[in-house]
Amino acid sequence: MFIDSGRILGVLGKEPPLMTTREELTVNKARDEWRKLITQGWRRTKPVWEES
Repeated sequence: MFIDSGRILGVLGKEPPLMTTREELTVNKARDEWRKLITQGWRRTKPVWEES
């Protein structure tokens, strides 16, 4: 799993964000991060795009 961070440049939606960091997590750390997000109220959603 990768965690990307960045900054918004200009007007939101007019320009792509500037990616500043990328952190690669091991499987165990990714599972821990997933559990943490779920306890904070995050929920899995259905994809908004179609699979090809």
